[in-house]
Amino acid sequence: MKNPFEKMPTILLADEIIDKAFRRAEKAASAFTPRGNIVSKARQREELRIRTVSNVIRDNLRKVLNRTPGVSTLPSFYQELLDTLVDKRMFHKALASINWAVKTIRTLEERYVEKVRYSRDPKEIARLRREFYGRVASILKDINDNLEYLNKARDVLKDMPVIDLDLPTIVIAGHPNVGKSTLLRRLTNAKPEIATYPFTTKGINVGQFEEHWLRYQVIDTPGLLDRPLSERNEIERQAILALKHLGKLIIYIFDPSEYCGYPIEEQMHLFEEVYREFGGFPFIVVLNKTDIANEDKIREVEEFLRERGVESLRIAAEKGLGIEELKKRVIKIIKPEMEAIVHNMGRIEGE
Repeated sequence: MKNPFEKMPTILLADEIIDKAFRRAEKAASAFTPRGNIVSKARQREELRIRTVSNVIRDNLRKVLNRTPGVSTLPSFYQELLDTLVDKRMFHKALASINWAVKTIRTLEERYVEKVRYSRDPKEIARLRREFYGRVASILKDINDNLEYLNKARDVLKDMPVIDLDLPTIVIAGHPNVGKSTLLRRLTNAKPEIATYPFTTKGINVGQFEEHWLRYQVIDTPGLLDRPLSERNEIERQAILALKHLGKLIIYIFDPSEYCGYPIEEQMHLFEEVYREFGGFPFIVVLNKTDIANEDKIREVEEFLRERGVESLRIAAEKGLGIEELKKRVIKIIKPEMEAIVHNMGRIEGE
């Protein structure tokens, strides 16, 4: 369970790479003792400079390519997040430009080494090496904007949430202060791990629980599924699309006590929006704080849900009431899929 971008390196910009390569080339040339006549020595020394510059630059650029996952290799959830955070198309274009630079510089290296080997004039040999330096520097300048872009993207992507994509995931939704975090703690029996969504004002809460040797993942996404769609910006809407690749079940929480600060009418309206947004998902709706809520308010919500063909469960997360029944319902819905995953993994390992 890792952030796919955690190994993405800090990316040097064009001037930094050029300076590093040229200094390394001069150091190599100074330590080298060529043999033969003046022309032969000039050829050896300038070929060494050309190859050193090429190797240093290509090694730095290849490190970026080798330690950055390709867009098409990412799971759908992370592809959506990538597009949300840094623009998937631009990211792919930037990596492609680096790959182009690596190949072009390698071609130039071979071309100029061949010219150096056929030249008989030490001055011409030095001029060829300088010309090579200039062309390589120009290539790096051409991709510098992409290098800057990837460096900024790295700063964002290294903070991507670490979520186990192999586990069935339950997404908790509902207005702020209805008891989502409390429910998460009750379900997972542990202090949730806090990871960061760069596009929300708060961190995503992640917890897991185990039942009959199977593990389940529960997440709460503050700032995403806690207010009407009309109030969300484009980035948040895209983030919700990412959740659709991750979630297998929605637990929606009502607070009929209204101590959360939102009247029942607002809570009903938000539920309808989320229910439409995630229409293809199974829902478990819970009425929290029923130990302190007015019975009339509880029945009002239950009637509202019945009219829409949605069953509900009364709980009091703070006191742990109704949690075991909720967990049983979660497992009943998700367990068949989880068992299928475990079965398939065992079959693959046995082949």
